[in-house]
Amino acid sequence: MGLNVIYVFTNYLFTIYLHNISMTTSRTIVVGDIHGCFEELLSLLSLINFHDNDELISIGDLVDRGPHPKEVISFFMNTTNAHAIMGNHEDKHIRIFDGELEPSYSQEICTVQLGSFYEESIEYMRTLPLYLRRQNFWLVHAGFLPNIHPKNLPKNTLLRGRMPWMKSSYDKSFGGWWKHYRGIDPVVYGHTVFHDVHVENNTYGLDTGVCHGQRLSAMILEDRTFVQVEADQDHWKNIRETFSL
Repeated sequence: MGLNVIYVFTNYLFTIYLHNISMTTSRTIVVGDIHGCFEELLSLLSLINFHDNDELISIGDLVDRGPHPKEVISFFMNTTNAHAIMGNHEDKHIRIFDGELEPSYSQEICTVQLGSFYEESIEYMRTLPLYLRRQNFWLVHAGFLPNIHPKNLPKNTLLRGRMPWMKSSYDKSFGGWWKHYRGIDPVVYGHTVFHDVHVENNTYGLDTGVCHGQRLSAMILEDRTFVQVEADQDHWKNIRETFSL
């Protein structure tokens, strides 16, 4: 299946497919897992000429593993036409803050990165919905089942892609849930890292590993166009090697 994609390689712009964008055109732009990679987010928004008539929606996982979680959260908190749904990493931070979960290394680092902004970030995370509906698309962080309204789906399905046939959230014996999806409504999701945007059975996987040195990807819902920017480094590898708690 051919994909309409815009790429940017560091400072060199290589255009495969590009619209002449009118400032009066309203678009819904869904961006994959950002993981604190604020510079790549800004590059992507510049590339697509993001403006006030657009709506930007993060598919979740704003934080952890990247260098600038504070800037990412501040952007979504303070940009009127930017919204986010909850990812499993936001859920982890809330549970850690509430004393329900021990932090992993990435959450410990993120807490230090956020500093005095941490408590305010947690309060923002608490406001995030588990799913959104835009046009005929369902937007969820990790997983979805057809013919069931997402309000009736388990939290582990929406946040971690846990399906009824799985023994755990990491059970891959039947392949990803998107291989079995037969729903009429298209689903846009993140969470599972792909090398490139993954399109299969009316589902669209947008996590392309920006924090691991791959790409940040977004989808313009109106014409199902995909936009990507390359990461300038493997952020999580570099943070693990240089960060001292």
